[in-house]
Amino acid sequence: MNRLILLSVLAIFSLKLSAQTAKDVNLVIQRMLDFSDLQKVYTEEEKNGEVPLIILTNGEIPQNLLVFKFNKRVKIMTPQELETFKTMYKGSLDSYFVFDTLQFNGNEAKIYARFRKNDNIPVHLSLKKENNNWVVVEGKAG
Repeated sequence: MNRLILLSVLAIFSLKLSAQTAKDVNLVIQRMLDFSDLQKVYTEEEKNGEVPLIILTNGEIPQNLLVFKFNKRVKIMTPQELETFKTMYKGSLDSYFVFDTLQFNGNEAKIYARFRKNDNIPVHLSLKKENNNWVVVEGKAG
């Protein structure tokens, strides 16, 4: 009986940790999308919502991520889903992010990503968690 209680407590504790991690991933990626240097490179079509913003994931980024840019939800897709979407979508699908690194170390996070397939824009951010809020400490886009 004691083992069952211990396993239950450990399972609940693990779920709480993973939920917090998902929240942190969500907040850090939203900070990247809103990063001031990146605002300068978004095209009018992206700002107007004519071209969807996409984040490519290889499993590290949760598919149920809820991030928004220009009052539209950013799509989270695997490379295979993007290829399928390209067959249905008539416009440009060049506006996507590929993450080389999304790393958390305690209250610090680092992002190394690339935006756009053509005219590739590197994005490098270092963030720090202060009072449950992720703040960009250092960053560059372009």
